[in-house]
Amino acid sequence: MKKILCLLVALTVLSTSALFADWYVPLNQVPQAVLATARRTYPQAQIWAVEMEHYNVYKVKMNNMMELYIDKSGQLLGQEWDD
Repeated sequence: MKKILCLLVALTVLSTSALFADWYVPLNQVPQAVLATARRTYPQAQIWAVEMEHYNVYKVKMNNMMELYIDKSGQLLGQEWDD
C-alpha cells in the first residue's frame, strides 16, 4: 500500500510540473521592451507566440523559425533555431 501511495504522489508531481513548464502570455500583456527588441532584431519577421520561460525572461517565437530569449527590460539574452 505504501508503494502505491508513493507511486501516485510521484505521478502527480510529474504531471503537474509539465502543466506549468511554459506559460503563454497574451501579446497585450508582454512588456513593450520585449516586443521592441524582437521587432528590432528581426524587422521582417512576425511574432507568433510569447512564453514566460523563467521569472522575467520571455521566449519569443518568430515566424522565421527563431526563438529569442529576452528579459523584461528588453535585453536580448540569446537566440536559437526553433526545433
